[in-house]
Amino acid sequence: MSDNVFLDTNVLVCANDTAEPKKQRTARTLIKDVLHAGNGVISVQFLREFRVTVTRKIHKPLSVSMARQEAELFGLMTVVDLDSILFFDALRVQQLYQISYWDAQIVVAAESAGCTTLYSEDLNAGQEYAKVMTFHMRLLCRRYSRCMDAGRAVPANGASSCP
Repeated sequence: MSDNVFLDTNVLVCANDTAEPKKQRTARTLIKDVLHAGNGVISVQFLREFRVTVTRKIHKPLSVSMARQEAELFGLMTVVDLDSILFFDALRVQQLYQISYWDAQIVVAAESAGCTTLYSEDLNAGQEYAKVMTFHMRLLCRRYSRCMDAGRAVPANGASSCP
């Protein structure tokens, strides 16, 4: 993996949510891969959302201390801070693609960090927004299962030769 890979909050949450073990394994593998490759990117907004979600809304909530430790780990990725320029860019992207403002904010944050791949459960899988291609976590979970069954690694850039 050489291109930057943007991870939406739901990927970070899935890695800590025991309610769906397949999604949890997939998210953990993806996070491990981007940390190892040094090409993972998140938004500072995601760290905020992550902390609230994993301490209150998942099947087995994390302690505040554990959530902080996980956030510190995710902070090893490139963290995009959302400023006024990205705010106005998000308004443009929202209108251009007819998506929610929050989804547009994800797209412009990914684009600003030079990401070509974005993993999310919220945006349309396979859709290209600006110069960023989205991949859906559910599709990645299916690919993960096929690859694991075939004894192959899961390509985190969305490409796969798995059956």
